[in-house]
Amino acid sequence: MKVFIIGCNGLLGQNLLRARPSDAWELLGSGLEGQAVLPESLSGYKNVDISKRADLEAAIKGFAPDWIFNAAAITDVDLCEREPALAALINRDTVGWMAATGIPVVHVSTDYVFDGEAGPYLEDAPTRPLSVYGATKLESEKLVLEQSPRSLIARTMTLWGRGKGGKTSFVDFVRTSLQAGKTVRIVTDQWGNATLAEDLAMGIWKLVTGGHSGVYHVAGSEWNSRFQWAESIADHYGLDKSLIQPCLTADLKQAARRPLKSGLRTDKLTADTGFRTRDVAAQIRRMDNLSQSIG
Repeated sequence: MKVFIIGCNGLLGQNLLRARPSDAWELLGSGLEGQAVLPESLSGYKNVDISKRADLEAAIKGFAPDWIFNAAAITDVDLCEREPALAALINRDTVGWMAATGIPVVHVSTDYVFDGEAGPYLEDAPTRPLSVYGATKLESEKLVLEQSPRSLIARTMTLWGRGKGGKTSFVDFVRTSLQAGKTVRIVTDQWGNATLAEDLAMGIWKLVTGGHSGVYHVAGSEWNSRFQWAESIADHYGLDKSLIQPCLTADLKQAARRPLKSGLRTDKLTADTGFRTRDVAAQIRRMDNLSQSIG
């Protein structure tokens, strides 16, 4: 079985490669970079600018995969708000082009499809995005589900972890700031599930190998505020919690509205696959254990 992972060099893409369930799944990848970050995990790699439809379709045709896993997106929600045309192109249109091939797609979506007034949410809860980012992701979900009954939408949120060349995670930001004696301002009114990228990748593979389709939530098992998450990080590393200063989302004056009482319930994922994601403490322990093996 051949799987084409678009965005294989990103945090999720790398974790999808590492979580491959068996050698029976041949992995192919693409990214904007000239080379793959984990070439040993791939049997083929192409440098592809997915914003160019002809290039994307040529790569898909050349690899002829049985599945497309889309791990590429613009996740900077404020950038999406400032540049809605770019957000629509990358987060919606390119996904439609993938789905139009008729090949089943695993597409990663977000809790931002909800308004954040009544979370945590089940899969069938009414959607009402507050931002350009959320709207484009909701539109992309519909495009995927219209094309193939085998396709899968994996909604997640607050993704973090470690990968080669990755950005600094929220956990690392809080830890290094507190270790340096710096004050950090963390919002108290944003609620949701911190999600380890490894858990999202494992959840996706469990769903695909189990033959599941449709919409699933794949997020961390613990529902808390950003502020509580930061305090958990301080507790884990024995750091001074008094350096964590509370603030409200409105104080940050961000371009895009955030769903505040958000969060994703994963009852369906666990019932259908038996897979359970980790809570915050277990996520941090896992990353501590991997810190020596991932650059």
